[in-house]
Amino acid sequence: MSEPRLFTVRPLSKQARNDHKDAFRVYLSSSSLAALKLRAGDACTLNYSGECAKTVIAWSATENIQTTVVQTSRTLQDCYGVKLGEKVSISKIDGSLGEIESISFVECSDIERMARYGPLPPSERHHWAWALEFPLARCDALAVGLIFDLELKGQRRSFKVATMRALNQTTHTTLLRFTENSKILIGDGSDGESEVQCFDIQVQSSGLGGMGRQIDSINESLADFNMGSGIVAMPSFYEHTRGVLLYGPKGTGKSALLRQIQAAGWRKAFNIGSSTFSRNIGDGETKLRNLFQDAIRCQPSVVVIDQVDFIAPKRTSLDSQSLTSVLCECLDLARGAMVLVVAATRHPNEVDDALRTPHRLATEIELHVPTAHDRAEILRAICGYKSPVLSDRLIDMMAEKTHGYVGADLFALLQLVCRKARQRQINKADSNSGHLHRTSMLTSDSSDDLATKETVPLEVQEADVLTALQETRPTAMREVFLETPKVRWSDIGGQHDIKRRLQKAVERPLKHPERMRRLNVNSKKGILLYGPPGCSKTLTVKALATEAGLNFMAVKGAEILSMYVGESERALRDIFRKARSARPSIIFFDEIDAIASKRSSTSQGGVNVLTTLLNEMDGIEELKSVLVVAATNKPEVIDPALMRPGRLDNILYIGPPDFEARKEILNIWCRKSVVHPDVSLEELAWKTEGYSGAEIVSICETAGDAALDEEEETGQAQDIRWGHFEIALKQVKRQITDSVIQQYEQWGDSIDI
Repeated sequence: MSEPRLFTVRPLSKQARNDHKDAFRVYLSSSSLAALKLRAGDACTLNYSGECAKTVIAWSATENIQTTVVQTSRTLQDCYGVKLGEKVSISKIDGSLGEIESISFVECSDIERMARYGPLPPSERHHWAWALEFPLARCDALAVGLIFDLELKGQRRSFKVATMRALNQTTHTTLLRFTENSKILIGDGSDGESEVQCFDIQVQSSGLGGMGRQIDSINESLADFNMGSGIVAMPSFYEHTRGVLLYGPKGTGKSALLRQIQAAGWRKAFNIGSSTFSRNIGDGETKLRNLFQDAIRCQPSVVVIDQVDFIAPKRTSLDSQSLTSVLCECLDLARGAMVLVVAATRHPNEVDDALRTPHRLATEIELHVPTAHDRAEILRAICGYKSPVLSDRLIDMMAEKTHGYVGADLFALLQLVCRKARQRQINKADSNSGHLHRTSMLTSDSSDDLATKETVPLEVQEADVLTALQETRPTAMREVFLETPKVRWSDIGGQHDIKRRLQKAVERPLKHPERMRRLNVNSKKGILLYGPPGCSKTLTVKALATEAGLNFMAVKGAEILSMYVGESERALRDIFRKARSARPSIIFFDEIDAIASKRSSTSQGGVNVLTTLLNEMDGIEELKSVLVVAATNKPEVIDPALMRPGRLDNILYIGPPDFEARKEILNIWCRKSVVHPDVSLEELAWKTEGYSGAEIVSICETAGDAALDEEEETGQAQDIRWGHFEIALKQVKRQITDSVIQQYEQWGDSIDI
């Protein structure tokens, strides 16, 4: 069998007609028609690129063309996907083209016209079907994908052939002829007929814990897209919701909520992500316009944009490669359409301001770090309600101990808890069955024994949860390389009033928020600890962080200061940002006098740092669930603005320990050492009057050094005796004088707070 004759596809030299009458004609030279045994008007097949054969109509070229060339219209190239320069073969079809029994159209108007006119109402479809009869009758033949432009009642719309049904079911050509008996149908672009459009678009809360308020807010906006909301007549100036911006820290459930919104019952959902667009900005603009055009055509629809700050970042003079202007244009064109745009970002301030307007992304919804109640809901949503794995008691315990954890953190924690529980059960089974049984199982070649071995359900115990908690940290705190201090209240002697006041400041907002709301009492925002050096200010804050179980950030005041302009302020803002993300949390500023000294005209850099600190503590953005604790030895140099109500408004003096406190400090240290029974701690407490806690500990350690010296001389183990303490009392001098204490007390009496 001879090889088929190949032709090269070339465009028509004359301008194509607008009515598609000759759209599917292929023009050949007279000699080529004769060689193929074709006459003008014969139906034939076009074969190319491994595609299925397409039906065309042979026609004689009106100009002299080469015998290896076939001329085609642009319409044929678009409908069939034929490329210029492509090699094709042509063969005759026996018989004529079949007739159309019914032909269906879908609207494909451009985005601007679809937005202006809206979707074609079902009641108007028969008028447009009647208007299509004349242009269809003029065509030699029709194919799927052919587009017709019509103007009727002041509107210009475009319709594309979606499907054709042949009168003779045995006809398999891609071209069919339209007759006066052919039926015209105009659909809505969806599967199946839908004359009555009724949608119930609503976001379900199943599988999403701790997002009740956010879901209610979204459903309130979605009422604009539901038929049921039509019972309330809205005023003429009202415009339905067109855009929603979700924002919140990493792991708070933005992507999960976006998936739930997509499944809310739309006709079609469209997804845009950073991977949707290539580096070519022009291709991205075309994709974006086409996507919105499809969304308007498939109303009501939703366009979901994850990481919108990647597509439309805040513009700068150095950055022009963004899709912000095109996205704004598409949102404006879709203004009258039933299209909702939902975007998500971590930081709303990183999204271009042009999108955050009342006519674009008007509704902004924050997904905050979950509270204890929210965390319990999230855990139950992950495990399933009435979970056989975790009891309600364990879930509530995990919720209480996971301050600052977001949904992703809780999911990761549950995975670790399950692994810990599994390993514990495996270890227990191994110890019960014995080493010999385990060895025989590991060396067995029979897979049937392993397959038939009875499995036991996973049992999670409190120890598994506590072990997993020690190995995990919330996302917001992972970039803060800080180990939570392991200091307990029992490690600090005395200061019982200070401990009680600190415990109240931290625990009341967590344990009794409803009581505080009832009495209109706000939680403390800041605590200032002042006093002489060595009086356990820093140690007290470490114990507070350990006992409260909150996320803890310790900052040395001098470490923030930088020689570069603006760096100190940026570092300070970053500290508060991390603390807000991990709330409830504690920020501890040691030596705060380094960054909060009184303002003067000669120290502009320090003024800027202090201003930043004041704004972060009590500025426009309220500081919630973040306790600021500061310590200083020089309270007199701190700017008074920092100590007004709403900032460091709880000022506590930590002075040298009294007699009972000194006894406690000595007891705590001696319990961990070997002290001879003849040592009277009560007498030692009297002799250390006026010493700071650090100095008392130094006395004990110096006495221990004296005992070690004696042990090295005699070669015999020595207890710490009274004589060793007498040596230490002579070596360690009291640093806190009465005049120093008097200065602190006078400053405390002078402050007005």
